[in-house]
Amino acid sequence: MGRVSRRQFLKASGFAGAATALVTGTAAAQTVSPNLEGTSENGQNPATNRMAMLMDNSLCVNCHSCRLACQNENKLPVTEKYIRFDYIETGRFPNVKRLLNRHSCMHCEEAPCIGVCPVNALEKGAEGFTHTDFETCIGCGVCLHVCPFEVPVISEEAGTGKPKMYKCNGCRHLIAAGIAPACATNCITGAVQYGTWDEMRAKAEERVAKLRATSPGANVYGIDEQGGLGLLLVLRTPPADYPHLV
Repeated sequence: MGRVSRRQFLKASGFAGAATALVTGTAAAQTVSPNLEGTSENGQNPATNRMAMLMDNSLCVNCHSCRLACQNENKLPVTEKYIRFDYIETGRFPNVKRLLNRHSCMHCEEAPCIGVCPVNALEKGAEGFTHTDFETCIGCGVCLHVCPFEVPVISEEAGTGKPKMYKCNGCRHLIAAGIAPACATNCITGAVQYGTWDEMRAKAEERVAKLRATSPGANVYGIDEQGGLGLLLVLRTPPADYPHLV
């Protein structure tokens, strides 16, 4: 079957109206001890002290150490990755800027993928991230259809050939042990950070305030979108400049 994009999936399956029917790191591990008790109003069980990742695109040097650390930590096949990047050029010559943005699961507070999964393979973790039960997943692609950020990738599982959905799970096993996700631990510039949602929001807003001296369009993305995202972004320019952002 190979990898299937959202556009290819929709064209092949006719799901337009059926969504509801169906590298080892060298840095020292960062330990975080969140309060993981509580239930949200929408019943998806995020933490009372909700956690988040922050991706500061202005600090990213495109080294891909986060992606490699993620693949290694999660033992992904060489052909699969949970972290991808969008590359964008804005302006006109000679005033051209090249921007990038991390394209991975945004861990929506209001995650539409959870409710539509026909086998309940998706759930909200205690820390607020959206997790996949890989063994339960049947690779039907309904989550791909409803994801506002076009994140899930449907691909064949190595060895079995069965279709499965691949996306970031926030290194659930590390978080359970009080350790930050691999991408945050291994980022060489501090572009990726992990902590409580309020802490990451405050850091993002502080960074944007400084960036606006040279980049007036700098902003924090993810505070309000989909009820608040578990992956907050620092952007140099408005969200409309970036593919996959809504």
